Amino acid sequence: MKTLKNLTSAALLAVALLFGSTAFAQQGPGEGRAKLTLEERVQAQTSRFQKQLDLTPDQTTKVQAIILASAQEIDKMRAAGKPNREAMVALNQKRTDDIKAILTPAQKEKFEQQQNSMRERAGNGQSQAPGPEKAKKDGKKKKGGAETEG
Repeated sequence: MKTLKNLTSAALLAVALLFGSTAFAQQGPGEGRAKLTLEERVQAQTSRFQKQLDLTPDQTTKVQAIILASAQEIDKMRAAGKPNREAMVALNQKRTDDIKAILTPAQKEKFEQQQNSMRERAGNGQSQAPGPEKAKKDGKKKKGGAETEG
């Protein structure tokens, strides 16, 4: 179960990085994404997709509408308090599926490669020791801060 939570967290982080990194890149020193309006965030993400995937004008319009609807839902969840993780994951998956639905096969392949690359980078950035599930798989248990054969 903990592995599933970690995978879900990594996937959510990867999607957030995928859709949010451009907003940070376009800011000057000392400025963050929090200073961008909803429309600016949507425009930055749409622009990045347009460039990376070579979207047609029609595709760009559709992607922008998908991103806007998703961003509005995320903002509503955040405004209501602590967002429900499962709802956020489902929303991010729906956005991904909706975007894939309007891409050509070549664009879809490039999009998936970019997502996988983000997931790998997010996974490699974790510096935490393996949890009990991972330790059991490796045949070891943690006892008193030291690993022992189990």
